[in-house]
Amino acid sequence: MTTYRQNCSPSIIEHLAGILDSLHRGFRQWLKNQRLESQLALERQQLLEMSDEMLHDLGISRAQAEIEARQTAVPPGRRARNKC
Repeated sequence: MTTYRQNCSPSIIEHLAGILDSLHRGFRQWLKNQRLESQLALERQQLLEMSDEMLHDLGISRAQAEIEARQTAVPPGRRARNKC
């Protein structure tokens, strides 16, 4: 009967597991950021499609809505709430 000796010590396995966990968390956060950016783009498009009366109810002007719709950055408050 042949026995094989493991070449990896537990510390190497733990290190690799840590790397994989870190990659997984990073990918999940990237995916959440992509979803947030997509959601913001949709919200900004909907803002442009609102009537002047609806914008007035929100307390913003057509000019403010157009400025917001041209934005591509995620507001810091929204990004902070989006953390894992």
